[in-house]
Amino acid sequence: MQDTDPLYQYVRQVMLEIMAVLWANGQTTLHVGAVMRLLGVPEEAASLHDDERLDITENEQELMQMIRLHSLSSHHVPAGTTIH
Repeated sequence: MQDTDPLYQYVRQVMLEIMAVLWANGQTTLHVGAVMRLLGVPEEAASLHDDERLDITENEQELMQMIRLHSLSSHHVPAGTTIH
């Protein structure tokens, strides 16, 4: 069912784009609670996942190439900038 659910596909795409931006800027970990907040999940629910992290692995890098976000690798966040 997930493969045909448009909402699931949209959220998956947004998460991949967030991971692509992080990866392109040297980050290899995705903070689950923060991503949930970016996706509009209420604070009460997102805070339950603040201790969870996902590693951005080689598989995710391949997915990023599939969605054609490789151009992000040429854009970097300035040194000293904090990504939340």
